[in-house]
Amino acid sequence: MTHTHTTEVDALVGGAQHRLDTLRETHERLDRVRFRVTSPDNLVTVVADGSGAMVELELAENLGSVTARVLASTITSVAAEAAAGALDHREGILQSLQASFTDS
Repeated sequence: MTHTHTTEVDALVGGAQHRLDTLRETHERLDRVRFRVTSPDNLVTVVADGSGAMVELELAENLGSVTARVLASTITSVAAEAAAGALDHREGILQSLQASFTDS
């Protein structure tokens, strides 16, 4: 192999390794996505992961005065807000990944 060819191969391998490292880092960032939302009355807190799934639900101890219908509605709206926030964060991470590949 000539020196020029070796340098080109090294650059190609280096670029591929950089992209692989970026993919791994992105995967780890996506795994760590958590978005927490608490209802205005502080009765319900929901945490969603990067796929928008609820991974945690916290209810206040003083729910005695809240009807089941109101509580269900609050949980649903807070969960939807948490999921939307998590998915927005995920989208930002994926856009960053796409930009890094476009720039390389």
